[in-house]
Amino acid sequence: MNSTIAEQLVNKTTFLVGNKKNAGKTTFLNFALKQVREVVSPTFFTIGIDGETSDLIFDTPKPKIYTEIGDFVITSNLMINKSDALFDIFHVFPYKTVLGRLVLAKTLRSGTIELVGAEDNKQITEIVEYLKNEEQIKTIIIDGAASRTTQVASIKNSNFYYIIKLDNKSINSDINKFKTIALISKFKSIDDILDVDTKNIFEIEGALTVSKLLSIPVNCDMLVLNDFTKIFLDFSQITELTRKVEIAYKIPYQLISFVVILKDIKKEDFKKVLKQHNIEETILYNPYEN
Repeated sequence: MNSTIAEQLVNKTTFLVGNKKNAGKTTFLNFALKQVREVVSPTFFTIGIDGETSDLIFDTPKPKIYTEIGDFVITSNLMINKSDALFDIFHVFPYKTVLGRLVLAKTLRSGTIELVGAEDNKQITEIVEYLKNEEQIKTIIIDGAASRTTQVASIKNSNFYYIIKLDNKSINSDINKFKTIALISKFKSIDDILDVDTKNIFEIEGALTVSKLLSIPVNCDMLVLNDFTKIFLDFSQITELTRKVEIAYKIPYQLISFVVILKDIKKEDFKKVLKQHNIEETILYNPYEN
């Protein structure tokens, strides 16, 4: 058992976020579920539609999602009926999708399942609150939408893995995204800053965009944002901003680790790139291949 991953996931709400379509989120989900099952039965769901046999955009084969006896799964009633696994439906949510109504089901016979999930952050929040408060479920894994981190903000104090697939064709933009996520995930919660009373604070409502940079007062010491998903700047823009002001969040979220999937890049070469850019983050390399 990879005890580290199990410890990171058990009794927590964790999002799996990817940098692009086909980044490897579903494969990592299967891997993570396997680790968690050695400690506790997991509960998992997705955002939108994630379990198609082929990707809706690229028409490439997608890995199947496996559910084992004792797992709790949230998907649509149509997908429950379509699955080769057997389930007991515990709860019907008041959300209709194009593929049926969302349900919470317990796995009675192992098999594969296609996931259909929450369509917006409000639904994510309501689903997680129901799981925690009504079903007393504490270990929740959410397969996030591709290329978006905003869903992480739907659950306070949640954790996330950032799954990033790299290839030579897009290495520069991917590294820039890598550096950006690494940087903004380090900013503190305003509650953890001891001398906050001495700061000249300015709060940005909503997203921090390039246009809003002009609204920051010259005498500002600290810029306060709701959370890291509200930052819509690239690495150079954020770096320049941090030279002028300290950035803090009202709601903190924990980046557990980067999961790096190398397509046509050797691990040794990628480590050289990391060293070149002074990146020293926690990284799992293709963990399910080990």
